[in-house]
Amino acid sequence: MLGTLRYRIKRLIKRFEHTASLRESAAAHPATGRNVMAALDEFLRQEQSYDTRGELFAAIAARFAAEHPPSSQIRTMFNAVLDHVLAPMHHSVFWGDRMLTIDKAAGFFDEEAFDRSYRTIRGSHIYDSYDPPHTIAWRLHTLVWAARSAIAHKGDLVECGVFKGDMSWVVASILGDKITDRTFYLYDSFEGFSPKLSSAADFDDPGFLKMADEIYRDPAIYQAVVKKFANMPHVKIIRGFVPDTLKIAIPERIVFLHIDLNSPAAEIAALEHLFDRVVSGGYIVFDDYGWKQFKKQRDAENKFMAERGHFILELPTGQGLVIKQ
Repeated sequence: MLGTLRYRIKRLIKRFEHTASLRESAAAHPATGRNVMAALDEFLRQEQSYDTRGELFAAIAARFAAEHPPSSQIRTMFNAVLDHVLAPMHHSVFWGDRMLTIDKAAGFFDEEAFDRSYRTIRGSHIYDSYDPPHTIAWRLHTLVWAARSAIAHKGDLVECGVFKGDMSWVVASILGDKITDRTFYLYDSFEGFSPKLSSAADFDDPGFLKMADEIYRDPAIYQAVVKKFANMPHVKIIRGFVPDTLKIAIPERIVFLHIDLNSPAAEIAALEHLFDRVVSGGYIVFDDYGWKQFKKQRDAENKFMAERGHFILELPTGQGLVIKQ
């Protein structure tokens, strides 16, 4: 039986091979694509075994992978599986920020204010090569939840590492009038990484620093952020490298602290200046804590928190969460 199965799979794969290169020929010669689909249709009519069909699908995927397809092709294939295979079989599929969930509520999309704010910033930045439909929605939900919970206490909100301001803007927009009597401090150099505190050795991928720095140094970002918050006078944008900019302005009491500096030394420096100002019951969210790329950052933050009797909760979004005791 197994030999017959393997023979059928090999025979069908050979029919695919006879069409030459699928990546090039299907686009240049539509008839080739039709021939491939016809061969597949014939197989599906003749073979009713789900196991055999599964083996065929796995073999086809392996053939594509062996040719090292570009990320755009991988994205198309993966999203096709989600749309045509998984989604029809389940109540819901969330795919964003390199996180896939099945049959989870993702109830935050039901909130009109969240959905509207999320759609406003959707597409502002492509956060990964998959460009999935829900992008950073769950990360945004985490931040909104933390900020909403935090304002039960008296104090201000802080974000270290603003980039295009999308995350802080969503938080500020949804909380609205509830935080207009507070100050939301936004610290960012708008000039990339601090040359004194960051280096390529901070990351598992030595090329990450150069790639990210080129994105963060875009001279248009700062004015765009200023414009984004022009109608929110309670939002204070402070330009320069952390922790130096904390000498310019720093809140006495912090209820919400979002740290997203992508650098071990810079984030620890921020904590050394700000942690003691976070009130008991205040919320600290680390944007990069759970990502494999940021192991040195994670180790440094674990050590910092453990020395103070706190432990960071790793979230599936890649974030880390602490509620100060």
